[in-house]
Amino acid sequence: MMHLSTIFLVLPFSLLCHALTPSSPKVDLGYATHVPTYVNTTKSGTKPPTGDRRFRKPLTPPPHEPGVLDGRKHLFKSDCVSSAPKEVPFPELNGTTWGQEDCLFLNVLVPEGVRPGTDRVPVVHWLYGSAYAFGSKDILVDGIELMERIESPSDRFIHVTSNYRMGLYGWSSAEGEDMDSNVGLHDGVAALEWTKKYIEHFGGDPDNITAMGQSAGATIVALMLVANGGHGELPFQKAFVSSLAMLPRREVTSRRASVFKEVLQATKCKSVECLRDVPARALVAANKHLLTEVFSGSGGATFGPGIGFGPIPDGEYIPDALTVLFSLRRVNPRVKAVVVGNTADEGLGTTPDITNFAEFAELVRRAIPDASKETVQRIRTLYPQPDSKIQDVANDWTTDVVQGCNAQGLAKAYASKAQRYVFSVPPATHSLDLNYIFFVDNETTPVEDISLAKNIQDRTLDFFHGRNNGEWPFYGNKSTIVNVAAKGFQKQVDPWAKKPNCQTILKIIMDSKNGA
Repeated sequence: MMHLSTIFLVLPFSLLCHALTPSSPKVDLGYATHVPTYVNTTKSGTKPPTGDRRFRKPLTPPPHEPGVLDGRKHLFKSDCVSSAPKEVPFPELNGTTWGQEDCLFLNVLVPEGVRPGTDRVPVVHWLYGSAYAFGSKDILVDGIELMERIESPSDRFIHVTSNYRMGLYGWSSAEGEDMDSNVGLHDGVAALEWTKKYIEHFGGDPDNITAMGQSAGATIVALMLVANGGHGELPFQKAFVSSLAMLPRREVTSRRASVFKEVLQATKCKSVECLRDVPARALVAANKHLLTEVFSGSGGATFGPGIGFGPIPDGEYIPDALTVLFSLRRVNPRVKAVVVGNTADEGLGTTPDITNFAEFAELVRRAIPDASKETVQRIRTLYPQPDSKIQDVANDWTTDVVQGCNAQGLAKAYASKAQRYVFSVPPATHSLDLNYIFFVDNETTPVEDISLAKNIQDRTLDFFHGRNNGEWPFYGNKSTIVNVAAKGFQKQVDPWAKKPNCQTILKIIMDSKNGA
């Protein structure tokens, strides 16, 4: 195992650093110099996304910062405003609210011995999940777990992770208002652009960056792959996405306006200008109310009123629903390699209680609001379980429409560049694969088979470094995947490619009369 230095930085306005060794060299980024120590502290020149910067894309590049910056005061205190509904499966977080608006920070973790100007090691930039509502670069998943697997210089990589705005801060918008759409997405874009521009100052290779994420974070990465219809420069070369989570919405003008109206009501405002003047504490309270106390009719992947707080196709940067863009292969051709995965039973534990067909029809219409009785019945016939197992039907619908069809569509869109896995180790629920990818020990990240976890970690490291011994096949035109099962890795045909579900759902959402 190799020793690690850890450097914490803020994005996008000033950078603040911390490391374990006071002898580490200064890092000169051109607009600011940083030292990984607890000593040289200067006043931050940060311009956080507050006031007039609320509901706007992050402002980059940062202004010049004099002196040497130290991030001690920001360590583990830089989370974006988060509210975790009480039903989320994280006992230490559910029902809690925390964080601040001054939160666009990132961490850089560098293995000891890596030196700028001498080394160019692979880089992994992680974007966390948690339903676009809660989380941070410092909780749930930590890059240290994978870095513990570094056993030789050839395994070294730099790990970056960044925050993005969530809840009403990151995903509120309305057509015609003086505000940007999907600012949480643009926070992720800006963070990866920072990594590409500056990571060589830490010994990283700007031409070997893997954008990696799970759930909401995976969706942010996937949205970058389809941004501008697949055109434009990417701030990374490879993507590793797990359980990307987004419903196939297409026409959202009225529905996003409805959510924005709820934000105004919760803050007693009548305009976005008023929202920019709301005291920070009051905005935190409104965000908590909307995420944890208001009924969410989203249908999956998000919390909050109506369709919830999450990314939407804005008709410009994101021109259409993910599944539609994947099916048209409107994906960025510049990406060199993609890993795309999901768990076998994503819907288990993330689907509301459903007891009869009428409730199932209501769940379907949260995603496809104008679905007729015939359309709902057409969807129902995709799932062979009897009516007595209607909860299982609902779970499978959620698995398909939120994650599974997105994963299969992305793998098919990239075909010769894509490697796909389905995580089937029971109970195969949402995010369980993270325990294996980022395995530490059976108390922190419980797994059924430690050797399987280490095997997954080794293959993940191989992907970062561009190594492939053939055990993880490319998706190709045969839809070949690796099924990660209790007995190990098994090559097989993608279950989502063998069933008609995804194609049927795609046809339904493409039909304008269904109102998707």
